[in-house]
Amino acid sequence: MRLSVYRLTLPALSLILTACGGGGGGGNFGAEPPATAAVVATRAPDFSSGAVSLVDFEAPFEAQNNLPPNGSSDILVRSGGDHYFVIERFNANRVQRFAVSDPSTPVYQNGGYSTQDADDTTQSNPADLVILSPTKAYLLRYGSDVLWIVNPSATTEAAFKIGEIDLSHYDTADNVPEMTAGLIQDGLLYVLLQRLENFSAVKSGYVAVIDTINDEEIDTDSVSGNLPGIELPVRNPSGIAANPGNDDLIVLAAGGGEFVPPDFDFVSAFDGGIVRIDTGAFSSELLVDDGSPGAAPFGQLTELAVVAADRAYFYGTEDFASETLFRFDPTSSAAPVAVSVAQDVRLSALSADAQGRLWLGRAELETPGLTVLGFADGTETVIEDRIDTVLTPINIDFVSAP
Repeated sequence: MRLSVYRLTLPALSLILTACGGGGGGGNFGAEPPATAAVVATRAPDFSSGAVSLVDFEAPFEAQNNLPPNGSSDILVRSGGDHYFVIERFNANRVQRFAVSDPSTPVYQNGGYSTQDADDTTQSNPADLVILSPTKAYLLRYGSDVLWIVNPSATTEAAFKIGEIDLSHYDTADNVPEMTAGLIQDGLLYVLLQRLENFSAVKSGYVAVIDTINDEEIDTDSVSGNLPGIELPVRNPSGIAANPGNDDLIVLAAGGGEFVPPDFDFVSAFDGGIVRIDTGAFSSELLVDDGSPGAAPFGQLTELAVVAADRAYFYGTEDFASETLFRFDPTSSAAPVAVSVAQDVRLSALSADAQGRLWLGRAELETPGLTVLGFADGTETVIEDRIDTVLTPINIDFVSAP
């Protein structure tokens, strides 16, 4: 198509390097009621602050906005059923917990629980919280080589961390594998590893596989033979989701690139794409190729949501000033198609709920919010055009409102 050259701000670069797709690290605590509300992490347009919104599932989709924590814009929300967690990332390095019934009052005391070890010399920069049970979850620490095992129901910070898993072998250059997103399926924890060097995607991504019973890493007999995890045919993986129709996992990778003088425009390397992981064979195959310079049909790929066995979505962008929503079939080699109701607009977060609806973050500076889409007769339908969240949505999960 065309050479995609981007002039990136620092926040845009951060999106490429660390974006989490709509894969879902969260999970309900046991037999919780079905989700009845969306919990949304939001940020100010200038990245100066962040907050949380709670949005009802049904019309008129009423929203509670500007909920705490009202600090860093670099945050992520994860569902814990009738609770939710706010992961505060770079420069904050902590986790907070809130009850849906009382979203203004933190459950964890003293500003939340730190994600730093006493001997850490760099920021842990927590990326995701993958919940197994009320008393066990996995905290992915992007700036560290050590994944934490934590007790999300801990009543003190001292009781929060209950174990750790060393993943330093995935990046011997700096011992930091950049663990960025994960999920649990059939008792196994799958962790995306970007394996960057000096913020550059110069190596293939990997997926570490961990048995949640004994917390030991599984040797998947990867074809590379060098590392125990699953090697990906793409670089810079950023989102992972389960296919509800089978045992496959779907991974989105943004790929890398470089800043080119004299103006230091960002030129994409187009070494990303969408990958299917067969969890039975621990194998991976490229489903959607993001193309090459001069022939990139979608631009750079960001965000991922899987709705059904044969229906999933991603965003494609050519200039980071607007995005297009694409639909694809994870079980087919058919080319993705652009969704007519969401083309060349400012989009941010992306997530699918249990009712098969798609929630899109809207990133317009003057009117940020959410759009809810349905699907009927082979095409997307607009259920709610705009839900006001005051600030720009950056990730979406679903909780059980009382």
